[in-house]
Amino acid sequence: MRNVLTIIQKEFSRFFRDKRLVLGTLLLPGLLIFVLYSFMGNAFATPSNEPSKIRVVNPSQAFAAYIGMLESASEDFPFEFTDSETNDVTAEKEALAKGEVHAVLVFPENFDAVLGAENTEAPNVEVFYNSAATKSSSAFSGLTSLLDGWEDMMSNLFDVNRGGSYDIATKQEAEASLYAMMLPFIIMTMLYSGCMGIAPESIAGEKERGTIATLLVTPIKRSELVVGKVLSLSALSSLSAISSFIGTFLSIPKLIGGSIGSTLGAYSFGQYVSLFLIMLSAVLIIVSLIAIISSFSKSVKEATTLAVPLMLVVMLVSVTSMFFTVDSSSHALFLIPIYNCVQMMSEIFAFDFSGVNLAVTLASNLAYVAALVFVLAKMFKSEKIMFNH
Repeated sequence: MRNVLTIIQKEFSRFFRDKRLVLGTLLLPGLLIFVLYSFMGNAFATPSNEPSKIRVVNPSQAFAAYIGMLESASEDFPFEFTDSETNDVTAEKEALAKGEVHAVLVFPENFDAVLGAENTEAPNVEVFYNSAATKSSSAFSGLTSLLDGWEDMMSNLFDVNRGGSYDIATKQEAEASLYAMMLPFIIMTMLYSGCMGIAPESIAGEKERGTIATLLVTPIKRSELVVGKVLSLSALSSLSAISSFIGTFLSIPKLIGGSIGSTLGAYSFGQYVSLFLIMLSAVLIIVSLIAIISSFSKSVKEATTLAVPLMLVVMLVSVTSMFFTVDSSSHALFLIPIYNCVQMMSEIFAFDFSGVNLAVTLASNLAYVAALVFVLAKMFKSEKIMFNH
């Protein structure tokens, strides 16, 4: 045990003495994520107050009456309609291209008369817009929705969910569902990034510098050396992941327009502890796998290259939280490494926590880590592998 602690102390000393490594691994990821997501949230949450300018060719009195009704019912009506003086579609399209208006609404001639006639072909209303301009695209989307609503009102046969709210999910449950889809992928990506930033340097880096031989000739068991490295690298990678997770968890509410306080208070202390244990078990597996890859490699660059397939597998498995979830009663699926961590995170964030699945996930992951450490210890005993003979 003393030898394991010595190895851990050595790895911690190597890491924290490198200020650039500490800054780039522990502080910058979480800070950059928080700043980026907060900026995106503020940008999305601050819509322009300027109404969309719509030029109307061949104005319709019926449509004007409908717009008047909407304007009287809304304080911030998002459109400003002006009638064309010339009713020249070509000229108005040129004004649209110059950015003088955001959309051109063209009614057919005698639109109101045709609208009330029976057994006539439905008139075609045209909306011209500029997809290269964001404001014009937004105006087109809103205007077509407005016209669809007007058409439905005139030919209304029945209403569906008119007035009131019919969604039985609370706002907290809706946000939790979004977290359950997004956060497992983000967290697993951060965990892997943290491991990749630290693990290859500890083994492949020492092989590249030739210092691994000094460690191997010391009077300690290879298994103790492996355990010390895996534990220290896992701890350092977890610190990196925690930094990134804090930045993400604090900024996601801003990104979707929620409250940080309500988000943090929505989950219990036990759920946070369970989440930490899941993250830790995932880190142990990833670090062990990267350590095995690094042991085969001659340099950090080679280890990074060989770890790319592993990265792809981790990311592909993490994406599954966005498309489907596992039934809580399907305990056998929680024996699959990495996948079980993703699904457990999804359960925790969705308030669908299962203690049995947590126990299965942690127990199976620890068994996998023990097997990987055993393999790594065997590799450390092989001079052919460690010295690339």
